[in-house]
Amino acid sequence: MKLKRTSLVEEVINAFIRDVEDGLYGEKLPSQKELANHYQVSLIVIREALSKLSAIGMISFQQGKGTYLNKPGERPFVTSEFSSLIFHDVKNLRAIVEARQIIERETSSLAAIRKTDKDILNMEEAIHMMKKNLNDNDTFAFWDLKFHNAVAQASNNPVLHKLTMLLIDSYRTEVSKFFQLPGVIEKVFTEHEGIYKNILEGNSDEASLIMYSHLEMPEKIFLAKMAESEN
Repeated sequence: MKLKRTSLVEEVINAFIRDVEDGLYGEKLPSQKELANHYQVSLIVIREALSKLSAIGMISFQQGKGTYLNKPGERPFVTSEFSSLIFHDVKNLRAIVEARQIIERETSSLAAIRKTDKDILNMEEAIHMMKKNLNDNDTFAFWDLKFHNAVAQASNNPVLHKLTMLLIDSYRTEVSKFFQLPGVIEKVFTEHEGIYKNILEGNSDEASLIMYSHLEMPEKIFLAKMAESEN
């Protein structure tokens, strides 16, 4: 199986999903070296592909045991076609952000109602680390995504949580680029504080409104980016 397209990681993900649909794999997956040989790519590509598949709940890593395919009821329904939408095409970024606005508005609302002490601690840690790294775009971006993950977890809806992580992972490499623009980091941090404060206080409507507004910025940036690429 020789992969020829530019994005080898995306190709491996699509090929892997097709193989799962065809029943090629059992519960325990072959070693990373065997998978690399099967898809004829490097170990680096395999590891990145597996990382993305883990992020959406398709597989699980078990320390000292190997990599396991999650049971059908424990993993999202992802076809190779949907994988292409999520993981590759820049033109789909606006659609992805719009989906995030819809889903994360609801996770924020539910988080304000259903949060646990552990959820609060996870959000507090992300807020603290973002504040500590206002001058470091990449580290700030990492904790920005951690915050959104924590909010989604606090919704205590595993489907919404997995959908959120699927969408976030689709443009993880783009996030730090937002924060290179003047004033963006400070604005994002302030909005995250507002979301957290309202979740903490149980203000579900306000938390959801701030989250929806917060995600308008990347949508505008993506629109501008697409306009530039078309000119």
